[in-house]
Amino acid sequence: MSDVLTADESIILQMVVGLLYPFMLLFGFYVILNGHYTPGGGFQGGSVLASLFVARYVVYPVDDTDTEALHSIQRVFLALIVIAPSAVLFTGVVARNPQFRSLYLTTMDVLIGVQVGFGLGVAVLRFAFFQGVGKTWHL
Repeated sequence: MSDVLTADESIILQMVVGLLYPFMLLFGFYVILNGHYTPGGGFQGGSVLASLFVARYVVYPVDDTDTEALHSIQRVFLALIVIAPSAVLFTGVVARNPQFRSLYLTTMDVLIGVQVGFGLGVAVLRFAFFQGVGKTWHL
């Protein structure tokens, strides 16, 4: 019998991650929302949000997350990342109204942050639960 505890047997790890989870979520959105004023932004905040998936996997390593649904959400945000700047560029809203610049940058940071968070989260979960040769993934 092994004396090594796994993550699902460690009540201390579960409690610590459970306590940190809301702060990780809050910090991720803080970095995203203050990205155009301070160092940080969408990608950095999205990486912090992706750490939520990693923390959940460490504490509860069960393949019950629907990665296809997360990937679909990621695709929607990627489409919005392409559509939003195109719409702003071609309509000239920000060029004519500089007061909307902050709103535009915050919106783009949120879109990028959520897309990166889901993208890295899906990548982590797919690598964590990869079952070997022959398993197909839909990109």
